[in-house]
Amino acid sequence: MTAYPRQDGTPLRDWADLSPDTREWLAEQVPHRLQRLMYETNAVDVPADAFATHTAAADQRLRKLMRDDPNALAYFNGWTFAAVADTTDPMRAAEAEYHLCDALIEYGFQHHDAPGAPVLDATLYGLYEAERPA
Repeated sequence: MTAYPRQDGTPLRDWADLSPDTREWLAEQVPHRLQRLMYETNAVDVPADAFATHTAAADQRLRKLMRDDPNALAYFNGWTFAAVADTTDPMRAAEAEYHLCDALIEYGFQHHDAPGAPVLDATLYGLYEAERPA
């Protein structure tokens, strides 16, 4: 269960409570959900080195936020961008992405009126080409 209030009032389901098929589906998408938030587009072909640089910078902003705002600790609870981007186990990366993305959205909307604010860098929005429809 999440330790923070969510806009719709429902708690985020525990990772363990998700069906194995759902967890597998989420694992197959890593890091796409996080990239959609970071680049505010259905980004494709994000270079690995650029993504690593952007996630490292986002983790620095996240650490600062948690130092400056005690409320942020309840949202992020140790979940980091590195836990998504640098984890070789796809299931662990998917779990981290599941929690981190929810926290970014909820904290951003509830405290700053934008998903990911103030952790995400708005100058990255639209940086990578959106996926083209088939």
